[in-house]
Amino acid sequence: MDIRTKRGTLVRWNNEQRVGFIAPDDGSDELRILGANLLPYEHTPQEGQAVVYRQWKDRLRGIKVIKGEIDLGHPIKLTSPFDNPINSIGIDTISWQLKVGLVVCALVLASLLYLLMINYELSADGTQPPAGLFPAGSEHYIGKQILPNANFSCDTRKQCLQMTSCQEAQYFVQHCPGFEKMVGEMPCEKLWCKM
Repeated sequence: MDIRTKRGTLVRWNNEQRVGFIAPDDGSDELRILGANLLPYEHTPQEGQAVVYRQWKDRLRGIKVIKGEIDLGHPIKLTSPFDNPINSIGIDTISWQLKVGLVVCALVLASLLYLLMINYELSADGTQPPAGLFPAGSEHYIGKQILPNANFSCDTRKQCLQMTSCQEAQYFVQHCPGFEKMVGEMPCEKLWCKM
């Protein structure tokens, strides 16, 4: 007999509602059992009969389900109400393969993340983000333009994101009236220049 099975006595049975209560032999609290889970179906349960039972937890509803069989002297094998008895071996195999597959996927993703991190250039003076995070020409942009000798003049541009370099942003902030000096809560120079 399966070591997970327990024994008890059917102490109460309501034949109209097809529900009863089992008093476990170990002295623990009585357990409610539905007639649909009490075998054999063709036998009318009687109070005082010995019952062999097992408990399973229904993962979907979070409740314990009891399946039992009245001990009539026949071999007893209680199967889970959540298993397909025809293909129980296949289900176990699939779940084992699924677990291994999930572990392998996690290891592959962790390896890719590690490779990305070690190939991402980190320097002592700051991190260089990939192209596209900052406007072209920004000091923080990989393809930045350095324009130390350029001459600037005010034009129709009024927003910080329209600039192309740190020097141009500084010139527009200091000399051009109507220029928006802030991008949200960030000063325009901070967006374009290393501080």
